[in-house]
Amino acid sequence: MENMEYKCKSRKKDGRRCGADAQSGKTMCIFHDPTRAADGCRARRMGGISRSRTAAVLPPDALDNPLRNTQDVSTLLAESINQVRRGELDPRVANSVGHLASILLGALQQGPLEERLARLEAALLNAGTTQQ
Repeated sequence: MENMEYKCKSRKKDGRRCGADAQSGKTMCIFHDPTRAADGCRARRMGGISRSRTAAVLPPDALDNPLRNTQDVSTLLAESINQVRRGELDPRVANSVGHLASILLGALQQGPLEERLARLEAALLNAGTTQQ
């Protein structure tokens, strides 16, 4: 049986078991193994560095797009795609923009449908009252 299936036997400060995978042939993970303390510190530092990288976002003075119709939304998406390609916009931000644009497109399409339905209902109501 391979040691990767075993969990670290060390306890955390709060008394709970670590739960990380133990190193091959050992009972502790890299973070709790005293012979690998420097490696654990380096791994923690690298994890913190990669998490603390700031996302590439637009500057605060970037102009807002109007987003009043599907053409405006298409323009925004095209700009966002190109900004991601140039490294000017973090892909995670672009994913959020894409998701929100999808919701906005649905709302933009829903409005005219509701207006048409209201006009049809009014026309049917008027037709029904004029027939009586």
